[in-house]
Amino acid sequence: MHELKMDAPEGGGAFRIRTFATVVLAAGAALYVLRVAGPVLVPVLIALLFAYALEPIVSRLVRWRVPRPVAAGVAFVLVAFLIGEVGRSVADELSSFLDGLPAALADVHLRAPGGDEHPGPLTRVQQAAATLTAPSTSATTSGAKRITIVRGAFDVRAYLLGATRGILNSAVQVFAVALLTFLLLATGDLYKRKLVRLAGPDWASKRITLDVIRLIDQQIERYLIARLLISALVAVGTGVPLWLIGVDRPVMWGLVAGALNVIPFIGPAAAVGLIAGAAFLQFRTIEPTLAAGGAATIVAAIEGNVITPWIMGRAGELNTVAVFVSVLFWGWMWDVWGLLLAVPITVVVKAAADRIEPLEPLGELLGR
Repeated sequence: MHELKMDAPEGGGAFRIRTFATVVLAAGAALYVLRVAGPVLVPVLIALLFAYALEPIVSRLVRWRVPRPVAAGVAFVLVAFLIGEVGRSVADELSSFLDGLPAALADVHLRAPGGDEHPGPLTRVQQAAATLTAPSTSATTSGAKRITIVRGAFDVRAYLLGATRGILNSAVQVFAVALLTFLLLATGDLYKRKLVRLAGPDWASKRITLDVIRLIDQQIERYLIARLLISALVAVGTGVPLWLIGVDRPVMWGLVAGALNVIPFIGPAAAVGLIAGAAFLQFRTIEPTLAAGGAATIVAAIEGNVITPWIMGRAGELNTVAVFVSVLFWGWMWDVWGLLLAVPITVVVKAAADRIEPLEPLGELLGR
């Protein structure tokens, strides 16, 4: 009897070790699959997010007795027109900025505070660059070695092939996202009903699945409203200071900042760079350029550290740490697309964990 009592803990410990190893291996395999399957999963998730965003328009048209496929097409046309108009304005402004950039750089002469006779930092950088790129025709001292930099020829064919391949891949992905979004909108809640039927024959399983779907719908809707509110706040908070500084087209630059703000980290940084470049091209002096870039930076910092964690935490019932960690994790998994999809994915996981009993600890960990 004594030996039997001694053997039981050892067997139980071995079983726990095997279980833990199995869980670790399964988690590693899941991470690997998620990372490798990113090119397939990302368009699907983006299409789902777009479908949720356009569903209110389609539902309103359906209530007006418009057939759902036609309503989905009308929603697509409206969104495409809006995106096209904003994109055209931004493209015109960016083209104007790039056309005038060489002249602006040529007209700017920065001097050090000590006086006009001392070159400023930009002038020193230009002189150093000219020295490095100038032909080495000066005489060398005895024993000195001449260093010759040999530059490889630029392969135009390889560059064009790579650019064409990238454009084709992007076009295919955009087409796939658009088509899948249209199909999701045109079919309505067909797949939701299928999920309920696949949940099992008993009513309890169907009820849990239905509750999870409804909660996910509610949380995604709240997330999209919060995202729209944050972008509007960023647009107003950026456009007003630019108008006070005197930057041309402050409304457009505010809209650009609000739109780019959807992408965490990268979007606000790009908006700050574009606004500072536009101010530099217009004023051609450092002070208003720093003022415009600084105003956009302050708005981005307040948004990223105060507004977004506070609003997103309440909209998705997530704590700030969970939001930050999810952005880091999914950004590592899928790069820029992971940054964009991090919070919606975490909201869905939280909604499912709150209704599925084995996942309740995860829901408690993510919740406020």
